[in-house]
Amino acid sequence: MKMKRLAALLLAGVLIFTLGACKGKDKGGDSSSEQEVEKDPNYPVSIGDIKIAQRPEQVVSLSPALTEMICELGGEDRLSGVSDFCDYPDMVQDFTRCGTPQLPNLNEIKKISPQVVFASSTFSQEDTVRLQQMGAEVVVLPHADSLDSLEEIYITIAMVLDGNLSGKQNGQAVFAPLRKQYDALVSAAGGIEKPVSGIYLRMVPMTMATGDTFEGELMQSIGIQNDAADFSGWIYPADKAVDLYPDVIFYDKSIDPQYLKDNKVYNTTDAVKNSRCYEIDATAFERQSGRMFDELTEMFKAVYPDVEIASGAGNESSAAENPEQDTSSLSGVIEEPK
Repeated sequence: MKMKRLAALLLAGVLIFTLGACKGKDKGGDSSSEQEVEKDPNYPVSIGDIKIAQRPEQVVSLSPALTEMICELGGEDRLSGVSDFCDYPDMVQDFTRCGTPQLPNLNEIKKISPQVVFASSTFSQEDTVRLQQMGAEVVVLPHADSLDSLEEIYITIAMVLDGNLSGKQNGQAVFAPLRKQYDALVSAAGGIEKPVSGIYLRMVPMTMATGDTFEGELMQSIGIQNDAADFSGWIYPADKAVDLYPDVIFYDKSIDPQYLKDNKVYNTTDAVKNSRCYEIDATAFERQSGRMFDELTEMFKAVYPDVEIASGAGNESSAAENPEQDTSSLSGVIEEPK
């Protein structure tokens, strides 16, 4: 009897163990399945050696250019600190000032406790380490040198803010109309039989967009032959000034137009003689944000007011309806004040 009772107990134990193991296996399978379903497809995001583990709720931008792009991408609600030089859009005027990459205000950044710090230039090794010790990933995105690299910057920022899938989709969606606007200008320029020559004067006396600059490339792409295309580094050689004879001059708003009238290098050119000198906002090009494409559109309209621009290039409809009306924000330098 004792042997039978012992055998029964052992059999019961085996059954309990087997059933428990089966349930455990089923439960484990469900758990694994749940984990797969719950896995976030957006994070982590890898940017080179940097890994963003989750969606950042607080970010700092120490680049005026990246600040504008962050706001264009809808990330202004998480932008808690900006550089000392960020001034656009207007909402950032009231944000905490956090210095520059060369001299970051680490105390203010620490108060914000951001998960990400954006910059267009590198920090010192010491400052990078201190930011990382605060729990911030440092994302450095240098200025673009082409339209494709600019699109990549937009998408990279968007992915940091909203992840691999959602962020990429947002970045592409925001940049798409900018590329369309640019493509419309290039297409319109392609139909111009006799392009004019011009220069993009950033600073006096002869700091201008040369052939190796993004600004020079953009000017060429909209049908303006760059008179400084053979040179580099924003330097037009003084000994070549006699050869500088543009049909149009784009000059930064920081330059007094009277300078062009009085300077012997410029006042003999057709650009000055024919009142074809136009003020532009160079910071729009330096920031490389959406404003740059609007400025480029106005440059095209100023030079080619009678050329129709296909849909996609800003406010081209009003110019097309009344080509004799100057809708451009660019002003001729020789025009007398009314």
